[in-house]
Amino acid sequence: MVKRHGFGKRAIAVRLQLLGLAAAAAVPAAPGFAQGEGVQRLEEVVVSASRRDESLQDVALAVSVLDPGRLVDAGLTSLPEILTFVPGVSVVDTGGPFNNSVYMRGINAVLAAGVATYVDEIPFGSSTVYTTPAPLDGTLLDLGTLDVMKGPQGTLWGASAMGGILKFNTRKASPEAWTGNVSVDLSDTEGGGLNELYRVNLNGPLIEDKLAVSLTGFSREKSGYIDNVALGIDGWDDYEYEGGSGSLRWTPTERLDVTLQGLYQSSTQSGLARVQANHADDALQPGIAAGEPWFGMYETGDADVNPSEFEARLLGLTVNYDFDFATLTYVTSTQELSFEQSIDVTVPFASFADIFFPDNAPHTSAVLVGELGFDKDTHEVRLTSASDQALEWIVGAFYSTEEGFNIQDLVLTPSDPLYFGNFPSDYEELSLFGNLTYRFTDTLDGSIGVRYSDYENDVELQAIGPLLAPLERTVITDTVTSYLFNLRYRPSDRMSLYARAASGYRPGGANFVLRDPATGAALTNDFFKPDSLWSYEVGAKGSSADGRFTYDLAAFYIDWQDYQIQVTRDGLTVASNAEKAISQGLEASFSVMATEALTLRGMLSYTNAELAADVADLGGADGDQLPNSPEWSASLDAEYRVDLGAYPSYLGVSWRYKDDMPVGFEGYTDAGGTFRPPSAPRVELDSYHLVDLRAGTSVGPVDIALYVTNLFDEAAFTHFIPSFSAASTGTPTRPRTLGAVVKWNFL
Repeated sequence: MVKRHGFGKRAIAVRLQLLGLAAAAAVPAAPGFAQGEGVQRLEEVVVSASRRDESLQDVALAVSVLDPGRLVDAGLTSLPEILTFVPGVSVVDTGGPFNNSVYMRGINAVLAAGVATYVDEIPFGSSTVYTTPAPLDGTLLDLGTLDVMKGPQGTLWGASAMGGILKFNTRKASPEAWTGNVSVDLSDTEGGGLNELYRVNLNGPLIEDKLAVSLTGFSREKSGYIDNVALGIDGWDDYEYEGGSGSLRWTPTERLDVTLQGLYQSSTQSGLARVQANHADDALQPGIAAGEPWFGMYETGDADVNPSEFEARLLGLTVNYDFDFATLTYVTSTQELSFEQSIDVTVPFASFADIFFPDNAPHTSAVLVGELGFDKDTHEVRLTSASDQALEWIVGAFYSTEEGFNIQDLVLTPSDPLYFGNFPSDYEELSLFGNLTYRFTDTLDGSIGVRYSDYENDVELQAIGPLLAPLERTVITDTVTSYLFNLRYRPSDRMSLYARAASGYRPGGANFVLRDPATGAALTNDFFKPDSLWSYEVGAKGSSADGRFTYDLAAFYIDWQDYQIQVTRDGLTVASNAEKAISQGLEASFSVMATEALTLRGMLSYTNAELAADVADLGGADGDQLPNSPEWSASLDAEYRVDLGAYPSYLGVSWRYKDDMPVGFEGYTDAGGTFRPPSAPRVELDSYHLVDLRAGTSVGPVDIALYVTNLFDEAAFTHFIPSFSAASTGTPTRPRTLGAVVKWNFL
């Protein structure tokens, strides 16, 4: 049964203030408007997906461009919320403000990231499976746009970009004029309490036309909406989140542009926004159906506090020098990430401890304390030819080193050494890349790209306990070549057609070596292989003659070999490879100015990602749908602009849809008649719809925005972790939230 919530008392003042504000709207990712010959039209969008500035209409790949500023004003302040507007993209929401993995076109992030993260020109994130696969979430920074590039981007952007790239484009420091604003976002969540978000941005010249600075910071306290019925804690999933970034830009001449930038994020949380649920009818809790919560949709029964802490740092330098015939770019960075978490795993590990250490039985609790992260340095140099030439080219080199750590300690009561693992790792990569574009005619051009990568990964496992065998320090080396082929045709100034074939990969690595306690036989392979794929895509982009309608259509087919998976051995998760998977689908998005005041924007996506061979380790049969990738997703925004007297105002609504989505597998009987059980049970998550309202107006230097997210208080699981031996857990949709944002533009 779904628990119903009432508004918290602390929100009464906020609600009264909202009633007195004028109605208007700020629609997320809404296009801007250009004025020409007295007619309004949608503005041209420029992106750098090909490592040079191009019109979005001309880029030969599927790119979605979001305006995070408008999304934040609409109460959507994290990747799991804003990426629902992008076709072909889903997010594994872990129930916290960090460690949320992104899937594009069915390409997973189970072990290593399948989607790479860039902050401007700097890649951020680990290259190995030993730390964390989640991308950085820069939603609350001072961003110009967030570019979502779908399909493998390895030739120009590097490893782990198999599924695509998230590129956070921060606002450049302006050497010409000062801008600055502060904002306060107060909201209330049903069943929770008051949420607070404070942001400040400052940007402008220190020395006119020569030296400029950009600074941004945020502080957020999110009220939890999950209640712990075992410990009697309301708002179990409260969290604090803070961070910011800064850049110093030096432009001594028209040819030279130097930017020094830094970024910091930190978050703490007592418990994740997840609840226990059954994986099958009457599974662990009799009388409860498959996929249904044990205590309530917004109630958990965790027996111990599960604190977590996340911290990320980045320092980077970007230098551009214009030689007329080409631009030389050098980018270097140093970055750190750490993540610590304690998880209550009394079920099933307390019973395991009773088996191995019967003299101390019964063991009353088991808490897994984990700490992982990395220190990484990157260097890239490239030379990019001038644009609008018959022959355009890019050549470059990339080098990175990474030291990773992964420590896991199972703390038992009474204390016994059932499981301790320390998994230090080193990673080194050298890549050479190039891209060549030739214009056969004014309307037809083609591109060829190649990237050669040589990587080395040193790994070691220091293990204590009967479940885990030590692994001596091992060096793994490999070379990989990635390719890109594009053909682009422009039948008119208003249309671009393209065909694209590209490959991508992720590095392999050493495995946890698990042994059967009774026989000593190995339960796992010593190593798992890199996975690779080829993606084939055709698309059409364009606009109407009057510029009031734009569209983007794409069809894709992905052949994915040796894809990396997680399997369970004696209750522990290890790495392995599946033989093959296929992902294919269609994506469509559009924007239309229906009238001078009304703009509509929408998307529709179909993704059929499935196994292309039986996988005994997963218990998945050829043709089974891959987990965490819904077949259908859709969204629609409507924005109405109106002047209330002298005050420009907005009124809008958005609708988001996510189709039924499977997690786990059902098991199958192979050709020899042997049943292959699933490593995790199959659970089908129900589809759901979310409706949001937005409103806003500008009164001089003050912008006021109102929002309601999840207007109809839809209760559904956005993510689910099925388990046979322990409680399955699900992350529910955030209940209806009512909020207001007041922003003062003081410069």
